[in-house]
Order: sequence, then C-alpha cells, then structure tokens
Amino acid sequence: MRITTAKEAMKAVRETGFALEYVPDDLMTAEICLAAVRETAYALVYVPDDLMTAEFCLAAVVKNGHALKYVPDDLRTAEFCLAAVRETGYALEYVPDDLRTAEFCLAAVKQNGYALKYVPDDLRTAEICLAAVKQNAYALVYVPDDLRTAEFCLAAVVKNGHALNHAN
Repeated sequence: MRITTAKEAMKAVRETGFALEYVPDDLMTAEICLAAVRETAYALVYVPDDLMTAEFCLAAVVKNGHALKYVPDDLRTAEFCLAAVRETGYALEYVPDDLRTAEFCLAAVKQNGYALKYVPDDLRTAEICLAAVKQNAYALVYVPDDLRTAEFCLAAVVKNGHALNHAN
C-alpha cells in the first residue's frame, strides 16, 4: 500500500513506527514523526533532520535507551543520556565520553550489570563493580582483577552459581 494522505500516514505509524520510512516527504510532519517515535523508538532514524527535535529524542530514549545511538550529537545532553541508561544500561555505549561520570555509570550498571563493559577503566570502582555484579553475576568478567575479592565473587555466585567460572 502506498501512503497518499496524512491520515493514512498517521494510521500507519501508529501501527508500527517503522512505517515512517515510507511516508512521502510532502506528508512528513512533526506530529507524524512524534507518533512514530512514540510507537517505535527506533523510528527516530527516519525523522528528517529538519524535523528532529529534543522532544522526539527524549520520547525515543525513554521508550528504549538504545535509541540514543540515533540522537544527533548536539542533542545528546546529560538529561537524555541519563534517561537512556536508566531505561537500558547498555545505552552507556552511546553516551559521549565527557558525560560518562560515576553517576551515569552507576545508573547504567544498576539497570544492567553487563553495562560494566562500557564503563571507563578509571571509573570501575568497587562501588560500581559491586552494583554491576549484584545486578548481573556475569558482569564479574569485566571487574578488574584487583577488585575480584571474595566479597565480589560471593555476590556473583549468590546471584548465579555459574559465575564461579569467572571468580579468581
């Protein structure tokens, strides 16, 4: 089906945000783009640059933190990045280096311990690493050797016995 009216476009993006890819340029509006992004965060990739707003980006990252990947660099603010990592810890991968603070890293690993993979080495503190291991025992693999104490290993094994494979 070819989209020929704004009403058809709105109906299509409300069913699946990915339909935004097929909305003709002359029918593309901010309202249609926002509806698409609210339905499917990844539809952000199809929002034209001239219509891209902070509102679209925030709607996307709150729905799915991985959408941070598609947020233009100039809109990757602390607010957006923190919302993204709180929703999906793995979004830490897309947080600009200058925003990867202890606060962001802790929020990310509390949501998904495996996000420890994206925590800069100098921020892999005992607090952040322990929070990661308590959330996901397999995060132990990213804990620096000097922090793999009995406490860490016990926390990991209590969470999941298979983590014993990564204990010292």
